[in-house]
Amino acid sequence: IFTATEDATIMAEFEPQSRTVTFTPNDATYGSVSPASVTADYGTSITFSNDYTIQSYKRQLKNDSNAVGFILILYFIVMFAVSFATILIPTIASILNGDITSSTAEMAFLEDTTFIMVESGLVSLISFFGVAIIYSIIAKMNLGETYPTQKLDFKLTTLLVSFGLSIAMIANYVSNMTIGVFDMFGIDANIDIEYPCDNALEVLLFYVTVALLPALVEEFAFRGVILKIMRKHSDSMAVMISGVMFGLMHGNFTQIPFALVVGLVLAFITVKTNSLIPAIIIHFLNNGLSVTFTLLYSNTTLSEAEINIINVIVMIAISFAGIISFTVLSTKHKGFFKLFGANKIVPFKEKVLTFCSSPTIIIFTVISLLEAVVMLGIKV
Repeated sequence: IFTATEDATIMAEFEPQSRTVTFTPNDATYGSVSPASVTADYGTSITFSNDYTIQSYKRQLKNDSNAVGFILILYFIVMFAVSFATILIPTIASILNGDITSSTAEMAFLEDTTFIMVESGLVSLISFFGVAIIYSIIAKMNLGETYPTQKLDFKLTTLLVSFGLSIAMIANYVSNMTIGVFDMFGIDANIDIEYPCDNALEVLLFYVTVALLPALVEEFAFRGVILKIMRKHSDSMAVMISGVMFGLMHGNFTQIPFALVVGLVLAFITVKTNSLIPAIIIHFLNNGLSVTFTLLYSNTTLSEAEINIINVIVMIAISFAGIISFTVLSTKHKGFFKLFGANKIVPFKEKVLTFCSSPTIIIFTVISLLEAVVMLGIKV
């Protein structure tokens, strides 16, 4: 049990380049204070009784971890429910109207490009954005602090976007290495998403459902509410959890390593800037590039070799811009690439173990990995 003044308060204030920790009303050595209140990033406060112990803190951490797991499981449940409803309702309507039989109705909807993209957009919007906002309101979280949009100057935003996109390029190699490992065992882990776009409306829907909507709703979900819940336990832990959970949520072994790496970077940038805007831009541009090359490969007269050359040129340009951005951020913004914990009451390793042993986190992890295995076509 820590001992200190009864009304001692730890203030951990986030700043873009540094963090200061102040003790009031009396100075004390960090780690020897028994706080009545811990105020961390975004102004979040946790109030403890005067007989505060490490076990009390771990219980709070366990509660927050289970809250994160609950949100993630809810994403899955709502995603499945909305997907099922968007297919079932129009199918039943068509059958009742006597237009088509049940089997042909289902196949007709599943093969319609416009329907697939609209359904995908609805699933993303309701499952991620809807759940995140509703949970925030029910939990009485400050929406401005949970989904921060602090204005940044254009130069800094450009540097951050260039840096983030360059990391996404590196993450692509990590993903390709994962596919290669599965190939060694005769398992095709590659996930090909092909939407045959035959008109301008379908092209627009492709960009909206694959690039724009995910950039908005997934950032609100993972760099918004989940990051907010965990930041009181340290920025490092919040970044790690947001990134890992973001990777697992994708539910296939091709995208998990890519999304994990990108998720870590997006969470880091959000923590350092106290704004979701750079992360949303990076996410949108990354997915937008993917959509663009998918369309090029499937809907143009260019040869595959020519498109590959364009792809390589774009990747080199982004990587070069990323190196410049990293250099400028490192030299002009001292301490930018350092994270400072909100508190050190419990060692980082113990925090991670407490988080990983939370029931809802275990359930979510099992669901995600099972989904990934099913995507490989392996019967379990």
